Amino acid sequence: MSAADITLLDTLALLDTPLREFADGIADDRYAIWLGAGISFEKLPGLKGVAEAVLEHVRQRIDPTDPGCAFKACLSDIMGLVTLDDDQRAKIDFAAPAASWEPIELVRRQLVDRYSTMLDLFPANETPDYLVWDGIDVATRYADPATTPGAAHLGLAALVMEGVASECASANWDDLIEKAMKVADGAASAVLQVRVLPGDVQDSLRRARLYKFHGCAALAAQDEATYRSKIVGRQSQIDGWAGKPENAVIATKLRDLAVSKATLMLGLSAQDTNIQQIFIDARLLLPASFPTHPPRVMVSENEVGPRQRSLLQNFYRDDYAGQPAAIHAASLVQAYSRSLLPALWLFTLRAKLAALIDQAAPTLPAGERDALRQGLTRLRDLAAGAADPADHEAFMLKALVSAGRALRLFHRGRAPTAAEGVYTPLTDGGVARSLAAPLLATEGLVELSLALGLIGHGEQAGLWTCATPDPAEAKSGALCLVGAVRTAEVFFAASANASAQLIASGHVAEDDDAVIVHSFPVPARSARHPTGAPGRTGRLGLREFSVSSVANNAVGLDVLLQQFKTEMAL
Repeated sequence: MSAADITLLDTLALLDTPLREFADGIADDRYAIWLGAGISFEKLPGLKGVAEAVLEHVRQRIDPTDPGCAFKACLSDIMGLVTLDDDQRAKIDFAAPAASWEPIELVRRQLVDRYSTMLDLFPANETPDYLVWDGIDVATRYADPATTPGAAHLGLAALVMEGVASECASANWDDLIEKAMKVADGAASAVLQVRVLPGDVQDSLRRARLYKFHGCAALAAQDEATYRSKIVGRQSQIDGWAGKPENAVIATKLRDLAVSKATLMLGLSAQDTNIQQIFIDARLLLPASFPTHPPRVMVSENEVGPRQRSLLQNFYRDDYAGQPAAIHAASLVQAYSRSLLPALWLFTLRAKLAALIDQAAPTLPAGERDALRQGLTRLRDLAAGAADPADHEAFMLKALVSAGRALRLFHRGRAPTAAEGVYTPLTDGGVARSLAAPLLATEGLVELSLALGLIGHGEQAGLWTCATPDPAEAKSGALCLVGAVRTAEVFFAASANASAQLIASGHVAEDDDAVIVHSFPVPARSARHPTGAPGRTGRLGLREFSVSSVANNAVGLDVLLQQFKTEMAL
């Protein structure tokens, strides 16, 4: 199976076993994530299409009456980059649309490999960045408000929210990551800072950073005077980029990322010399010996290509010659970003909850705690199994809403508003940082991990099945469980205030066939007012119990699960 065809479950299987050390590193925020055009292929035109658009833009501006036409000379220079035989060149007519040229596919393919060189060409009467700014029309093409983020961007946004993608670097001009953050965290999101200008590094108030070292089309569209010159695409800009004074601050930060964190490369061919130089410099500052733990460089590809091979050779210079095959195998993630980033998000959620199980059930034998962790894996995989392999974007949009709503109900007892975005993170840091959080014992997350582990373990044992709740319905729970006798919406409450708000906000009522699983002892309540008709209805009504109280009385997993099942009354 190729990286392009891999499903979310397939990707999780890779992360659980052969790539476990890498995945654990992601869940602990030990990787800087480097992004290239590959993560946006489903949303933006590929380089072949853009190359043809540049050809057509220049061709349309040729003045056939002017023998010295600058645009004709420019188009001739562009075509000079392409290797064609005499017969093929004879079939190119500058008076005809580029799309109609017989060898156009060959032309497009070769221009992709010479992309930055092509962009350095310009009509004599225009500015040096003419083909980038006007030929590509970068501000319009890459900052179109109608272009929505894809699965990869949404997956990265979720990882940023979870605090495990705190350092990202992008060679892309588009603003799809920023759009994904607005989906997840609302229009006023203050989690991710975009860094383009040197002065941007002086603002460290936000907990995550995105270095757009080739510039930002959206910012250039808003403020051309400040940001147009920061759009990098021409070979003359790329050559010696890190050594130019105007790039020194951002280049220093990128070197620090390459030194201080392991590297995950997504959709980035590493062909640009400025990227290669960053990693050469990092290797000189802090030599790496193979193997490293976790792996220092991971690339998301079907196989390690020539450009990635060059990067790995520079990074593992002293060790590469003797073991290239082993280094390639250890550095390869055979899943593309559209499945990898959503899978890493699901892996991270499970990893955080699994890390809490030891605190949630310290008296259970190690094997029984592992069974609870397997229950968490079961719930994760049930969620991933619902993803259409052909539409990871739709899955992410639904999953972020469902998970975000469940966690908002857990913490606050109410669903998020539109302004707040659709997602609420489990924690805002990696696994180790989450375990060390000073208020962890009072947040209810430890107990939530136990409740979810029991639900997953019970599902594996056939005690109930999980149905997909509808987050658009106010009375829809975090989970919907179907038992032998009845179906119930299940809510979780981190505190007495959260459980009271669940009722006050209309999510549950006393006569609902629903369950509130409390993290801590159930508070005494004043008399409630049922909303249904009196008399026999065959419904049990609202059940409330504390998972921590159940755990205190349990002497083993079987007893604990039976007590939990009894309280659920399914």
